[in-house]
Amino acid sequence: MFRLYDTDGNGILDSTELDCIVNQMMNVAEYLGWDVTELRPILMDMMVEIDYDADGTVSLEEWKRGGMTTIPLLVLLGLDTNVIKDDGNHVWRLKHFNKPAYCNLCLNMLVGFGKQGLTCTFCKYTVHERCVQRAPASCIGTYVKSKKTSQSMNHHWIEGNCPGKCDKCKKSIKSYNGVTGLHCCWCQITLHNKCASHVKPECTFGDIRDHILPPTTICPAVLERQPTVVNKRQLNRTDSAMLEGSGLQFQITPNPGTHPLLVFINPKSGGKQGTRILRKFQYLLNPRQVFNLAKTGGPMTGFQFYKDVPVFRVLCAGGDGTIGWVLETMDKMNFQQSGQEAQVAILPLGTGNDLSRCLRWGGGYEGENLIKFLQKIERATPVQLDRWNIEFSTNEREDEEKGDPIPSNIFNNYFSIGVDASIAHRFHMMREKHPEKFSSRMKNKLWYFEFGTSETFSATCKNLHDKIDIMCDGVSLDLASGPSLECIAILNIPSIYGGSNLWGDNPGGRKRSKSSKSQKKREKERDFSSNSMSSSDFNFTIQEIGDKQIEVVGLENAFHAAQVRTGLRASGRRLAQCSSVTIRTRQRFPMQIDGEPWMQPPCTVRFSPRVYVSLYDVEFFIVIKDSKYSETL
Repeated sequence: MFRLYDTDGNGILDSTELDCIVNQMMNVAEYLGWDVTELRPILMDMMVEIDYDADGTVSLEEWKRGGMTTIPLLVLLGLDTNVIKDDGNHVWRLKHFNKPAYCNLCLNMLVGFGKQGLTCTFCKYTVHERCVQRAPASCIGTYVKSKKTSQSMNHHWIEGNCPGKCDKCKKSIKSYNGVTGLHCCWCQITLHNKCASHVKPECTFGDIRDHILPPTTICPAVLERQPTVVNKRQLNRTDSAMLEGSGLQFQITPNPGTHPLLVFINPKSGGKQGTRILRKFQYLLNPRQVFNLAKTGGPMTGFQFYKDVPVFRVLCAGGDGTIGWVLETMDKMNFQQSGQEAQVAILPLGTGNDLSRCLRWGGGYEGENLIKFLQKIERATPVQLDRWNIEFSTNEREDEEKGDPIPSNIFNNYFSIGVDASIAHRFHMMREKHPEKFSSRMKNKLWYFEFGTSETFSATCKNLHDKIDIMCDGVSLDLASGPSLECIAILNIPSIYGGSNLWGDNPGGRKRSKSSKSQKKREKERDFSSNSMSSSDFNFTIQEIGDKQIEVVGLENAFHAAQVRTGLRASGRRLAQCSSVTIRTRQRFPMQIDGEPWMQPPCTVRFSPRVYVSLYDVEFFIVIKDSKYSETL
């Protein structure tokens, strides 16, 4: 492209050649229908900016550098079609129809076994395979080309294949008789053809209007300077690669009083429900609001897309690891400095879903109506959740085998070392080797059961308490008194292993047994839970998710964890409740952070308070706040 505009072939672009480029950009902008009233002086300034040595000419190196930092450059030269890619075109997928369905083009019924036809993911326009080439490009638009476009939108009707009742007359729509009935892709109302004339043409976006980004609020950011060059220095290479994505090519101006939803979906979580959930949200919302984490490389692309939105919500559809990934990316975005407020809701798709259980989202998505789910998000009230930094320091020796990469330096749910991490590590290795064996949440739990049973007999972490030292708030714990331990867990929430509460419920409100036998048993458990740092009775210490404290619990073996899960035992061995923890290991052990396991050589692990997050009850969100604590011990 550089040589195309270098008409004299001297390896530089002079002022005449730069004027030709500006004229080409103007022609492309007019063709795209953009507002070009004040475009020319901005384009001239852009050409001056890529002349980095200010010699009046642009070399090939300056051209390449300018193309990397000046996003609208390739767009206006007609080389980058990502802005207008697929907008208005259908996104087809093969589908099996359980009920009679009709082709929107030839009006004939779709017949056959298996997948009878094609349907558009975004608008549900349905055709035979033989008709797909003649289908009109009548899909929904996801953005407008100019800010001057009218802010009101009409319904986007799709005719036929909409069984149910008419939202106007409340009578059934006999969709099995042919292509009849109308359904709006935005507000989700369904009408008889004859009833449509009694409904206003303007679309109100229905019951979930607070979550939707209408196409009229999104336009190409051609006339805007992109403030991304400075931010790149604060991000690692993987994150900054996402900055050239489609998110930076648009400017969002949300409707007043709305809280647009940003959806992140991890299709690999748990039972792999993510692909189906992805299609559902792409249909209910603007498709540009929905991001597949497996394809975008992480949440950074989505957050950059929402860089102009002052207040918005984030829906994280995945497991605990996915939630941690999103929260860590939010830390990098530094919303407090930019004045943005991002709130996070959870749609549990993982196997354990401990944070979701703690926040009463449930143990997993069971096919709930997503419109009702989105309405629940609007009725949330806040609670606070602590977060914690983890610092690892190792004494590397030449004869010491190196460990695996540490998955994170932050934990939101729990950290553990020992038998449970060993089970999780074996599960993780097997899933990486044979992903086809982990296609459902039930299969995952059966694998956990198998690995847990074998670990009970092999006891690979036997006498763990003799090989580690623990200090809580500067006081050493006495691990020698009481039964031997194979696991140490650091808890931030009252849920682990898919719903187990290792700290146990607070028995303060229960009636105390008057039998001497029960009294002796409680005193014995109290002795095992006590340590030299405090004389407090941990049997009556309450665990809270926002009390700026973490709980230290020990497990005797894998069977002990199973007993707590089934209710045969009330809790693990309570060791401490504190605001800082230091653990020193003297040999190689499996560890895990929020369900992400790895093998760790001898090291020192330090836990300290980090930023906290505010979550909304009954169905929760998360709002990043500034830290009131120091980052290190």
